[in-house]
Amino acid sequence: MSSISEEERALQLAQAASESLASGDLAAAAMKLREATSIAPENAQIKEVWEKLRQEEDRSEFLAICKAWVQSKDEADGERALKSMKERPLKQKEAEQAMQILNDFKDEDDVLDQVTGELLKNVGAQTWLAQAVRERPTRSYYELFPRGDDSIDGLLKVLLNRSLWPDDDAFKNSHRDVFQLSLAMLMEEALDHPERAMRGVAQLLAHHANHLENIIDADSFNVILSSLDIRLPKTLRDQATLASIKLFELSPDTAKKLISKFVTERAEKGDADNLIIAFSAAAAIFPIAVEAAAALFLTDGFVSTLVPVVEKKKSHKLVQVTLELISAACVDKKCREAINRHCRDWLDMVADSPDKGRANLAALILVKLGDEEPPSSENPQVATPAKFDQSDLIAKFKSMVISSDAGNTQDSIEGLAYASLQAKFREGLSEDSQFLKRLMLIMGDPDTPGNIIFGGLTIFANITAFLPIQSDEEKRMAQLKAYANVQKPSAPDDLLDDNHATARCKRLVEAGVVPLLAQLCKKRTANVLSQSSQILLNLSRDKTSRVLIVQQGAIRLLIVMWEHMASAIASSKTGTTPFSPTAPPAAAQALSRLLISVDPRLTFSAALPPTTAVRPLQSQLSRTESSAWQLYAFEALLALTNLATLDETTQTHIIRAAFDRIVDDLLLSNNTMLQRAATQLVCNLMGSPYCVEKFADGSPRAKHRLHLLLAMTDVEDTATRSAAGGALATLLSCGEITVMPFLQQEKGVDFLIGLCQDDEDELQHRGVVCLQSVGEVPAGLEVVKRKGGVGAVMDVQNATNNRVVIDACKDALAVLKPQ
Repeated sequence: MSSISEEERALQLAQAASESLASGDLAAAAMKLREATSIAPENAQIKEVWEKLRQEEDRSEFLAICKAWVQSKDEADGERALKSMKERPLKQKEAEQAMQILNDFKDEDDVLDQVTGELLKNVGAQTWLAQAVRERPTRSYYELFPRGDDSIDGLLKVLLNRSLWPDDDAFKNSHRDVFQLSLAMLMEEALDHPERAMRGVAQLLAHHANHLENIIDADSFNVILSSLDIRLPKTLRDQATLASIKLFELSPDTAKKLISKFVTERAEKGDADNLIIAFSAAAAIFPIAVEAAAALFLTDGFVSTLVPVVEKKKSHKLVQVTLELISAACVDKKCREAINRHCRDWLDMVADSPDKGRANLAALILVKLGDEEPPSSENPQVATPAKFDQSDLIAKFKSMVISSDAGNTQDSIEGLAYASLQAKFREGLSEDSQFLKRLMLIMGDPDTPGNIIFGGLTIFANITAFLPIQSDEEKRMAQLKAYANVQKPSAPDDLLDDNHATARCKRLVEAGVVPLLAQLCKKRTANVLSQSSQILLNLSRDKTSRVLIVQQGAIRLLIVMWEHMASAIASSKTGTTPFSPTAPPAAAQALSRLLISVDPRLTFSAALPPTTAVRPLQSQLSRTESSAWQLYAFEALLALTNLATLDETTQTHIIRAAFDRIVDDLLLSNNTMLQRAATQLVCNLMGSPYCVEKFADGSPRAKHRLHLLLAMTDVEDTATRSAAGGALATLLSCGEITVMPFLQQEKGVDFLIGLCQDDEDELQHRGVVCLQSVGEVPAGLEVVKRKGGVGAVMDVQNATNNRVVIDACKDALAVLKPQ
């Protein structure tokens, strides 16, 4: 069959363009018309379709402005485009066509970057870019990169949105392509905006590191590590740090080898420039891989020659990065010992220098080192007193915070965070109201960096910390461990006892730490939520402060925090989250403690219904490996018992969330306190018809539950017996619907008679009321009489002096022994 002529091919393209035009796909129509015009430039039919396309494009003011802007390159046209787009939402096809039009704009332009960023919020523009990256990745990347940060951010959002890609292979290949292009860009000499390329590297590693295996080699690792140089912009270093973290997570062994090789080779060159690069990388890696970094730091001869080498180079930047490296190395005990032995005199000297930044960093290191004497060595040393006492350093840091010395705030707060690990300093910090007020003001500033927030929260966590609760078994194990190490078990510092910790917590509450935490937690960062959970848990230990803590908004804060963390954990595909594993339980436990001590009617409202507290509390009822789980469960049961006094809706919500755990597990606990709390909760829940049904629906499980409840009336603990009697009194008051299932219990009436024979008036009263309810049902009256229930009530009446019990006996006898 003969092929069609060029003229026929052009007409077919024109027809296809007409169809695209009719469907609203102007970009496709234009592409087909350009090809048709190249074949038959004078064809009237093609010209007619071109005219229709122009008319259609003119209907979109935004597209018309974009076309004019591409021709004029006038900033005013760009501003018009930006304004038009913000005034009227774009259709998907319109956004797609705009991306096609602006693709011809090759010059760097700030407004073009803004417009591109806004466009890439639209799924039409995203779809266009995803296709462009699939078909021509290199060209697409190199066209977007010079436009600016908004354009690259838009590209990254497209790369991370799986729905825009036809299959997993295309999704994965796009990541590999852009990752390699970003690395190649970073390798270019004198690159403008390297942080833009590093952001692509870091984000792809952070979200889909598994897609990038086998393409990360030593050269790419070196590019990332070189970007940690302290002389480079902070934005670049932050992204390089994130990329380094993800590389270590992806392949720890390979990463350790590559970082060792990188640092060693740079350091061996010996010049100031390479030393700065090596020390920068090592300092940044220390928090990520302490063991590997410490091994490098403790290489024979490194620490002992560090100070002479640095002083010889006479480089201010080298001194700065050396201080940062030493500060980072203090995380390791052996590194601290080496620093104390070889660098302490130099640090004393730097701490006394006129350069505030370096002096403050040196002082921070001295705080981390503490007051310990350098360890003995083979060579005799002359012991000299430290130039700076720890107390002097702490006073210096406090004064910098109080005076808002912005240039040194970060180091000062970090130093105080380390100092607050020691009892005497956390006590002193809590007593300084001026310091606390200033620190909270700094942390409450929206522009305060995250590392300062983290340091401040660490101070609060240490100030409010209590000694951990230990079981008897854990105490014995600690003693045995001490004896095994030939050490006498040391008593904790008196300043760490509960009374001092409680006083410190009270000071922080009065200073306003709870409203500050509420403000900080709005951003919901993992570190803030984790630390705030622990701080609130510590604060809740003091019963006298709980009402004030609640008044400051802690209930809502804890519920919101717990829900956010629980949701993140539930939606995590890997089962891992950035939150501390103790954070959700800490938030739930703090909530339990607060709800034990306050009237829930004054705490909840339509905006914050009591049912929102049930899930966090219910999460505390499960057994865990922690020896303290019984305490957490006990506190949660008390809180739920308090909530159950509110209304039937709340009761029903608790039953649906936690009933099986309460009755089938905790009611049978060997722990008396847990058993009592579970029984008291059941008593309060019995006001709900849904709870009554759980005991009286005729099912085997209901029969078993009723048997358990009756058994609770015969335990040794008086409070448990009383709660069980109260629950039965409410249950049996429902009439025949509950009395008939009760009568199926072989010794049901015997248990009620047992209550009447108790020594406590309250339990006698409940037994009498229960027998009356059973006797109001004909079948029940017969059983009560046969079992001796009438005599039991009469015995109570004759023996008691309690007016309430006497009246109850009269009412019961009127039913059980009618005249």
